Amino acid sequence: MRQKKASSCFQILEDAALPVLERARQLERLEQIVLRLLPENLVAHCKVINLRRETLILGATSSAWAARLRFSAPELAKQLRTRHSLELSVQVRILPQATETPALKHGQPKLSMQNATLLAETAKTIGHPGLQEALYRLAAKVRDF
Repeated sequence: MRQKKASSCFQILEDAALPVLERARQLERLEQIVLRLLPENLVAHCKVINLRRETLILGATSSAWAARLRFSAPELAKQLRTRHSLELSVQVRILPQATETPALKHGQPKLSMQNATLLAETAKTIGHPGLQEALYRLAAKVRDF
């Protein structure tokens, strides 16, 4: 029985990366072409997302810019056809916004007078001086509010 020649993981990943990198370069070149053809006000709000069969998929930063881009799509397709011999239809999608989740604001917990009294009474029964002092300080925080 014939044994297969072993390949290193690095070689397998490198071989797989070549088509992916070439595809990324093609999309980048296409994006440069598209951005040169678009009206100046749309350039900052448009990105080439994909090219699937004969459909160019563009992304817009908001629904308002997507509407403007859809309005410009027939002219863009015409310019791609005449200037670059690319017969493409154009689809527009809205790019999801990267949102930051706001940090939760944790207020300082409030201590009731009843709990402060309980802490002070507990402190009286504690034999450890450090712990006793900490409980008294905690009980005293009610007066600081």
